[in-house]
Amino acid sequence: MEEITYTIESDPSNPVSQGIGSRKRQRKNVKNLSITWSDMEMNCNPSTEDLVSLESGIHSAEANQATVNSIRSLDADVTVSADTTPGESPTETPTADRKPASLQLSVEDNTWKGSQKSSKISSGGQLRKNIQNRAARVKAVFHQSKPSDLKFRLILVLLFCCIVALVTFTWFLYHQKLMNLEIGDKIRFHEVQRILHLLRENGEEHLTGYLGLNMPVNLNPYNCQVLQRGLDPNICVEWKYRARLMIGYWHKGNLSCYSVNWQALSHHTHLEDCFSLHGAFWYGMGEIKNISWPLSNISLNMQPFVSGDVYDSDFGSILERYWLSSEGIAIHVDPEVPLYVSLNSSRNERLCFIAKYQGFPYHVSENKLPNLKYTLCTGTDIKSVHLDTMHKFHSLPSNISSSEFLGSPVWATGPKFGTSLSQESLQVYANHIMEHGFEAGNILIDIRWQEKEGDLQFRVDNFTNPEEVLNILHHKGFKVLLAVHPYVCVDSVAFLNGTDGKYFITDEKWNVPLLTRWQDSVCAIVDVTNKTSAQWFLARLKELKSKYNIDGFVFLGGQSLYLPKFYNFQQLNINPDTYLTQYLQIASKAGNFMGTGVGFNTQNIAAFVAIAPRTSTWDATTGLRSILPTVLSLELLGYPVVNPGSVGGDVLLRENATLPDKELYLRWLQLAAFMPVVQFSVPPGDYDLDVIKAAKVLFKIREERVLPVMQHSIQEYLETGAPIIRPLWWLEPNKRDVHVLNTQFVIGEEIIVAPILDKGKRNRDIYLPQGWWRDELLGQIQRGGKWLHNYTVPLDKVAYFTRTEKPT
Repeated sequence: MEEITYTIESDPSNPVSQGIGSRKRQRKNVKNLSITWSDMEMNCNPSTEDLVSLESGIHSAEANQATVNSIRSLDADVTVSADTTPGESPTETPTADRKPASLQLSVEDNTWKGSQKSSKISSGGQLRKNIQNRAARVKAVFHQSKPSDLKFRLILVLLFCCIVALVTFTWFLYHQKLMNLEIGDKIRFHEVQRILHLLRENGEEHLTGYLGLNMPVNLNPYNCQVLQRGLDPNICVEWKYRARLMIGYWHKGNLSCYSVNWQALSHHTHLEDCFSLHGAFWYGMGEIKNISWPLSNISLNMQPFVSGDVYDSDFGSILERYWLSSEGIAIHVDPEVPLYVSLNSSRNERLCFIAKYQGFPYHVSENKLPNLKYTLCTGTDIKSVHLDTMHKFHSLPSNISSSEFLGSPVWATGPKFGTSLSQESLQVYANHIMEHGFEAGNILIDIRWQEKEGDLQFRVDNFTNPEEVLNILHHKGFKVLLAVHPYVCVDSVAFLNGTDGKYFITDEKWNVPLLTRWQDSVCAIVDVTNKTSAQWFLARLKELKSKYNIDGFVFLGGQSLYLPKFYNFQQLNINPDTYLTQYLQIASKAGNFMGTGVGFNTQNIAAFVAIAPRTSTWDATTGLRSILPTVLSLELLGYPVVNPGSVGGDVLLRENATLPDKELYLRWLQLAAFMPVVQFSVPPGDYDLDVIKAAKVLFKIREERVLPVMQHSIQEYLETGAPIIRPLWWLEPNKRDVHVLNTQFVIGEEIIVAPILDKGKRNRDIYLPQGWWRDELLGQIQRGGKWLHNYTVPLDKVAYFTRTEKPT
């Protein structure tokens, strides 16, 4: 059917426009009128019922007038073949031309008449028509609907909207819980992305952790808290057949701690967590190769975190699984974790932990699955969080008998004597010390005193009468220390006895001693995890001590690096460094006047700890500048009495050298005078009078100024865990600039020391924290909170400042 557009016009003066009820009878015969409305201005399609209603006269005159006016507004182009009278039925169906013309209804003669109107419509008019058409359609729907139907439909729409809103809100809450769990207002964990955020009190980000890095990205977890009711974690999520993660927390005052516990559910799962180092300075770990203060300046690739030798590996012989951040964050990894560590690897500014069993050094049964367990603690600042966690992570001693070493120097036979160590050389050494007016102190006889390593017997060729020389030393006022270790070499008599008694670390299958290399000798290792072996070792030490009237021992060796590759302890632990813990616990029963060069979780043993031997150089790797970062790190780990090694170095690198460089020796001595232990191998008397005078002045300063502060700090350590030698940030923990100062330190909170550690320098910059300080070099009182630039320090002097009151 062709589309026909028509226009109905009315004359207000005609009674038809006011009511067309008078022509009801004529319009009753109008049937089969078929007209299509299109392209109207209102784009509205009135139904046949509407037209009948219009013509039936059931509306009021006003309504009829409005209807006529509405129809008049329709604008369309329609052409019809003839006039049509509404009162009569057309004899044939009208045909429409291709160009439709306008059709108008005349109310005067009730006929349809064509009207000539331009079919061209401007684009603006077309847009207006489209808008009016859409409005008309909505209006038509409302006019055609019955009031009750409209109300019902509105209720249905409103109900549908409520259901949609409820479902959407429920979905949002579910995903918030799934993807962003919170504990209080200080931690957030995104389960899907496995990102952990520790927050400050004000909601700012404190630390970001990336957990489960080796887990498949597309593997979503499920909540396992119901299955772990006995452990009662605050968060428990599990990745099916892969791993389970549990996070718990506790708060005490300003300290908040969060325990993170990963459990592998498959042998193929390697648990790996990383934490961002960005924006903070980090400390801890212990003795490491190329050490720096802070640790952020070094890079360590992923490797087992076990004790070794800084000359052969990245990690030294005194380690702790403890990291401390300048932002007030402490991390402690459980000792029974097969731990691998990387720090700033490839300069990625991340500290990463991996727990896995992959051969040496972590040996366990085949069915054992790894776990990664550690604790994160946050506090107001670095000082407060460290003090709050010391007693949580470490067991401190009830007393420190090793404080005896504070008041007396240690005179070590190596490296001065080399292979010439003998009974006669010991006597000459002791006489030389006393002839120059220095205190007798303690003589440390290095490991070359033994005939065969492990026999615990003096060499008969060099010590013809050891009882005699030891008595002479005692009469001169010296105490005697012997260096010992747990190694028994194959050419010793003790090796045969130990093999028969099964006292050594043995092969699991054949139960034969496993061998390792120690000091260019092949040796077995006493298995101190075996109670029988430990008692055999201890009995021999006590026998030696009693026979020669030995005052104490310095215990060396036992690092995991020197264990046989397939070691088999009788009491097998995951972490081989626990051997050091048991080794020193047995050793401490031989007497409490002792020192050690190794350590792991041994803060409760009252002994000084000696750092690895230092080379006679200025460098920051193994020379003079490496001492202070190492001492500060060990102090933070809870070892208060640190022995920094021999003044001038323990290893002479220059060929045919017998003495360290004089300037190096003096600057080294100035640093050592303010350390907990002062140790010499080359005595000051081997130099000229200037060195001897400088040494005596420093000893006097130490006795009058330093020792009283150290003794007070020892008591503070027993009560709070605060170190004796403290970094400068201890006095101003929130001042960012002081966190990188690695050439100044504080004794207690009373003495600031600023030694010169570079060759040829006679001045340096010194920072004084807030307060009032007396410049002991110049005799002036300085106000703190400022820098002293280009401060002059002569070769025979050291800059140090003591806390004082404000001058009146």
